[in-house]
Amino acid sequence: MLLDETYVVFDLETTGLYADKGDSIIEIGAVKMINGKIIDTFDTFVNPNVKLSSEIISITGITDEMLVDAPNEEDAVKAFIDWVGEYPMVAHNAKFDISFINSAYRKYNLGVLNNTLIDTLGLSRYLESNERYHNLATLVVRYNIPWDEEKHHRADYDAKGTALILDKMLKKLSLNNINTMSELKRYHSIILKYNNKV
Repeated sequence: MLLDETYVVFDLETTGLYADKGDSIIEIGAVKMINGKIIDTFDTFVNPNVKLSSEIISITGITDEMLVDAPNEEDAVKAFIDWVGEYPMVAHNAKFDISFINSAYRKYNLGVLNNTLIDTLGLSRYLESNERYHNLATLVVRYNIPWDEEKHHRADYDAKGTALILDKMLKKLSLNNINTMSELKRYHSIILKYNNKV
């Protein structure tokens, strides 16, 4: 049953928008959640070995000084994927986040990522097709989740917020008679099966 699964809900902060044009990860934040409860957390800065732009510093609050002693991207992604295991992975606008994970897999010859990937953006569009906006700041209001906008765009905080949204969404799916992963996999905008061969 979907509600009984353990999920890894994650978020990345990056040096820019394009994994395939040289941008890289600067923070990985994630939680493991089961039955609406967070049971474990993962959070690390990542040293990209380049200076951050003023725009990225302004958006994330992350500075070059905060990244000096952080692991490099290869070691950080290896540690994260080891922590994830085989659990389904969840992100908001998952195509963005997984593009950076897959880019790291290719750059560092880490193999193939085969975890099921759930996109809460696609899930929101499915569950609330009459609504116009589906960004994270909108969804925390819609689902009555406590939110501090000042902490938005930090990976650990956004991952926790997305996890709480996911729990509410899974309950709504149950009301729509979608109770298993195989039933959810029929909706390709929600379940994304990405790996670095694609």
